[in-house]
Amino acid sequence: MKKQLLLAFLIIASVSLYSQKEANVWYFGNNAGLDFNSGNPVALNDGLLRTDEGCSTISDENGKLLFYSDGINVWTKNHELMRYSNGSLANNLQGNPSSSQSGLIVPNPEDKNLYYIFTVGTNFIGYQPYPDNPGFKYYTIDVSKGNGGEVISGPINLSNGRDREWSEKVTAVQGKDCKEIWILSIVQDTFYAYKIDKNGVDSTNPIISSSSYYLRDKRGYLKASPDGSKVALADFTNDGTGRLVLYDFDNVTGKVGSNGLILTNGPTDGSPYGVEFSQQSTKLYTSLYHENSNSFRIFQYNLLDANIAQTKTQVHQEQGYRGALQLAPNGKIYASIPDRTYLGAIENPEDNATDIQFTSNAINLGGTTSSQGLPPFIQSFFAPVKLIDLSSNEILNNTNQFFCIGETYTIVPEKNNPNDTYTWFKDGKVISNTRALAIDNINYGSGLYEIQIESNSYCKKTFTGKVQITFEPKPTINPILPYIQCDFDSNPIDGFTTFNLEVLENTLVNNLSEVTIEFFETSDTSFSSPINKNNYTNLTAINHSITVRVTNNITKCYQTDIINLQVNPTGLTSYSNEYIHELDQNASNPDAKFSIGTNNGFLDFSLKTQQIINNSGGSLSETTHDFQYYRTAEDAALQINQIIPPYEDDLFTNDSDVYVRISNKGATSCEAVGNFKIFVEKIPVPQGNLNNIILCVDNPRLNPQPHTTLLNADTGNATDTYKWYLNGKLLSGETSATYNANASGEYKVEAHRTHPNITSSFMGYNTFFVKESNQALIVNIKSLDDQDNPDNNKIEITVDGLGDYEYALNSTNLSDFTKGDKNLSYTFTNIPPGLNSISIRDRNGCGIVTSNKISTIYFQRHFTPNGDGHFDTWKVLGVNNDYYDVIKVQIFNRFGKLINEITDKNHSGWDGIYNGTSLPSNDYWYNAELIDSNGKVRKKTGHFSLLRK
Repeated sequence: MKKQLLLAFLIIASVSLYSQKEANVWYFGNNAGLDFNSGNPVALNDGLLRTDEGCSTISDENGKLLFYSDGINVWTKNHELMRYSNGSLANNLQGNPSSSQSGLIVPNPEDKNLYYIFTVGTNFIGYQPYPDNPGFKYYTIDVSKGNGGEVISGPINLSNGRDREWSEKVTAVQGKDCKEIWILSIVQDTFYAYKIDKNGVDSTNPIISSSSYYLRDKRGYLKASPDGSKVALADFTNDGTGRLVLYDFDNVTGKVGSNGLILTNGPTDGSPYGVEFSQQSTKLYTSLYHENSNSFRIFQYNLLDANIAQTKTQVHQEQGYRGALQLAPNGKIYASIPDRTYLGAIENPEDNATDIQFTSNAINLGGTTSSQGLPPFIQSFFAPVKLIDLSSNEILNNTNQFFCIGETYTIVPEKNNPNDTYTWFKDGKVISNTRALAIDNINYGSGLYEIQIESNSYCKKTFTGKVQITFEPKPTINPILPYIQCDFDSNPIDGFTTFNLEVLENTLVNNLSEVTIEFFETSDTSFSSPINKNNYTNLTAINHSITVRVTNNITKCYQTDIINLQVNPTGLTSYSNEYIHELDQNASNPDAKFSIGTNNGFLDFSLKTQQIINNSGGSLSETTHDFQYYRTAEDAALQINQIIPPYEDDLFTNDSDVYVRISNKGATSCEAVGNFKIFVEKIPVPQGNLNNIILCVDNPRLNPQPHTTLLNADTGNATDTYKWYLNGKLLSGETSATYNANASGEYKVEAHRTHPNITSSFMGYNTFFVKESNQALIVNIKSLDDQDNPDNNKIEITVDGLGDYEYALNSTNLSDFTKGDKNLSYTFTNIPPGLNSISIRDRNGCGIVTSNKISTIYFQRHFTPNGDGHFDTWKVLGVNNDYYDVIKVQIFNRFGKLINEITDKNHSGWDGIYNGTSLPSNDYWYNAELIDSNGKVRKKTGHFSLLRK
């Protein structure tokens, strides 16, 4: 009945009080300091400490400074160098200002005068030579001696012979009780834990634990969680390969779990340097330096999550070098970036990453500057006393607790020592001196509750804790009518059926989104076994009662009431079946050429409701009853998956079952349940052809065009009617399954079908494409002959028509036709002398047309009368045919003397002999006149060569 709610603005409402004030004064950086004794930090500038990294400070239990150190020098509360017992100055401790955690001060658990400084060195300081790493050592200080303290012993070596390899990491945490403290450090892959008790540091019996992670570098911080359950280390490397690693820690035995959980991803995230836990040990933070972006980053991890690594979230980034993180007495975590005049702060470390508030300039350092380090402390200094609610054993600290009006709560601190003194405060006023405090909304009521415990045992410390409590009202449950359910299962008279209790939720409360509703048997007074609200069967026949619990999601306050369940033995009513047509898969595609049935369709259930009402004899109406439709009997019983408008979204296949639940208007009172089937009719499937259907027309095209091609769209159903469209325009009067198309275009056909049980007709459609074509019409023929090279003789033909034409010379064989680059013209070359013809074929199948004969002639340019069968005579080639009627060719020598005459077109030609004498090689002249059958005369004069070889 209460909830732990982490406030997103913990900066305003911090709810933890830290009584151990040993961490209230800090000295760090370049003469920087802070004093937390007033609650809010106040800048100090009286410190003498100047360090690049490591530093440590300790105060007494009242928050008064005792001494501070950089791991080499020790300064008293008077800001003077402390001395050894022999009088020499304590300015040579074996820490190092360039060591991440150069020194850590730890008090003796029982002797308030004794303190220990643990130092971890390194191999260099800045760019100056420095002795080899001195390793892990400690010194003992007695603050009762000297003027502010005296180093009475040390150094004591804790490195186990591994000085040079030792890391720059050290932390401390309380053991099983306030009598023991563990000091913890690491070298390479080995943790060393030394116990500190009233006898001092047990330096001879370290608890050694192996680590699954091997340090790549010595640098970076080591921290334990305030509750002593975890240890985290940052392995800082220049190349970014170091990681943040988290371990389990047993503060009773001092053992560190061997399997470290690696939480950062090398160069992608950056190199981790600072580490810190939140006060409640629920969150882990690391600061990283990302070299590529020269940025200072902070990541958060949720330690309560089962997969801690996956909770990695960056909560801050800004320009700057590496720096430390340190938890402070006020519950905030402060961040140091070198050479700044302020510290940054995580204001609300307990919150989830999305709610984290980071302030870059949270604390002004009063003219001093920060460096990389901040002073570490025993982490247990920051663990508050846990306050517990006895009724639930919940821990209340650090949260705004909601308690419920009308309930009484008992709060106790976790610590329970009969010798201790307990004082309770409410809003700053003392209200009780008992360990247990009983409160309700009348007795004390809402406010800030604090406890102060004065330990009278060996620890002699003051512990405190506090919690903000707000009393909130319980939820209101509206009046509940009986939930009456129809029994229409296999045994409708047994008094048992299923209920869907979830349908009641909207009527139970007015603010459903703000509450959680659960149902229980009335016998389950501990509310340990919620019943299945979505599918519940009554335990008692006919009438049964259950308990409803309504819980506020924020306050966790709850209210209960009783719900009466009743079973109505109705059975199952049968209603008339419904018929619908399937849908067209292409209905939404404007470019579709045919319909495709989906095998499903939808029903307008509002029409079904009217049908049921009309057949009820006046007993039903939409004013008095609700009608709900479902696909299954189980859905109807449980009132889940209801079919609701728009009904187009619910599609049904053939032979589907539907159940209708009828109940009184606005009530959970079931009156009847019935069912019917839905049958889905196929849409018509007319035939079509998306390939071009060729319509051969005349050339030239006649008007009107007498030729047609038959389009057959028959669906096979004689009762179907049809509509035809040409290029989107309705063809009036065309209603048969076939159509004689006499023009090219896109023909769409719709087949319409009626069904006796479907109100309107339904249709399917398809498409035919008709393309006109025809034989070619020869428009022009150009012939070029008698070329010096006969190969250059050519014929160019031009045609007109609608077809797709190919051409052949002197052939009509299909294999001889060739498709040219241009559809309506073609040029043949290398034409032989004589008569030639060109045939043109329509590739669409509308026929072949052949040209008239075309004459091609050739006047020989030479002849060689040597009897080899090649050009043995001279003549005009290509005239020995019917094309020419008259031929007259006269041959002259170079002096113009007629030496031969050819008048017969079939003449074999002049053989180079004149009057029986073979004439010599020379040029001879001719004069030719050719008359064709149309009387057209062709004349030519030229010369040729006689070559004797």
